[in-house]
Amino acid sequence: MKRSDVCELIQTNLPIAQRLGLFVQDVSETGLKVHLPFDRQLLNHTGTVHASAQFAAAETAALAAGLLFLNGLTVTCTSKSCELRFRKPAQGDLWASAQLASSELSEIQQRLVSESKVDVQVLVEVVDAHAERIAEGTVTLALRRL
Repeated sequence: MKRSDVCELIQTNLPIAQRLGLFVQDVSETGLKVHLPFDRQLLNHTGTVHASAQFAAAETAALAAGLLFLNGLTVTCTSKSCELRFRKPAQGDLWASAQLASSELSEIQQRLVSESKVDVQVLVEVVDAHAERIAEGTVTLALRRL
């Protein structure tokens, strides 16, 4: 998918992204950032951004990075698993970034063509407006040729 296709998918066809106000920023060939704007409706009982909102932003970033990586291939991309470690309470706007290891991209594409399926680990990170790391982890994407 092209950058514009991924942005449109996230912002118009993904109801959770619409609900949370997520939008894609800073797209490169191997990764991107998703902005999670502050909303009082996303707070938990302690007044910080709920873990589920942070998770949704990180998982959405990983999914979008996977879709960008698959540019030109007819493949499904779904989340298979996620490990997210929360480092500190989140307040205010957040940015979730997802990064594919560029050294592995050609091998992944070759395996996808030859085996029709491959699982890919995507590094994710959530930071606040001061660029302090709030959460980090990996999302495993299941890529399957159609």
